[in-house]
Amino acid sequence: MHRSAVPALVAIATVTVLLIGALAVPLEVRNSAPFGFNLTLDAERGIAVTGRRVVPNYPNFNRVDLDLRSYTMGDAYDLTLYIQPDERGATPIRTIPLTIPASQIYHRKAPFAVPFTTVRFPPIANSAGQPYEVWVERGTRNRDDVIAVWSFKTYSRVTGRLVLGALLNHPAGTAAPGAVGAVLTLLLLGFVAAVGWLMGGLTAYALRWNHGSPGRPASR
Repeated sequence: MHRSAVPALVAIATVTVLLIGALAVPLEVRNSAPFGFNLTLDAERGIAVTGRRVVPNYPNFNRVDLDLRSYTMGDAYDLTLYIQPDERGATPIRTIPLTIPASQIYHRKAPFAVPFTTVRFPPIANSAGQPYEVWVERGTRNRDDVIAVWSFKTYSRVTGRLVLGALLNHPAGTAAPGAVGAVLTLLLLGFVAAVGWLMGGLTAYALRWNHGSPGRPASR
């Protein structure tokens, strides 16, 4: 293979890998929420309750990040996370026992500390658009302890192709989804092409440098 063809091959390989990785590799995507997370505030009573109703906008709902806050000291807390369809007569379809160190969820947190505790569970396949009740209960030894859920985030494990399709078909905050989708497509393709061009250019520069360049002796 001629050396001059190597940069082009690197560029093509880079674009291919980016497209395959972006469209086919599963990743965890946060489901939509008004503030990026679901608040558990009961406005009528002025308190944070231990759960609420959520509606994932993607299938394979598989993760909840809990902003737990404890107000009594201890070694660890025994909790249980429940996920149940929001319909009459339903029973929990996911029951996840948790043992969490007290220091991890104590309400006095260091500046810039991440407040969320991640809980993963087997994906719920047909979760897109389905309402669920998600809540936390205290274990027996923590019945008298004060523990609140300030907020939580929900995630689904899907491929980038599904996320991109939803973004292009239903862009938020616009009255012309077709035009916005076309612009987003061009921007995404342009980004991928730019990265491919950059990698090809760097490869060409490296080859020229290795085989001699102005002011530098050629390698022997």
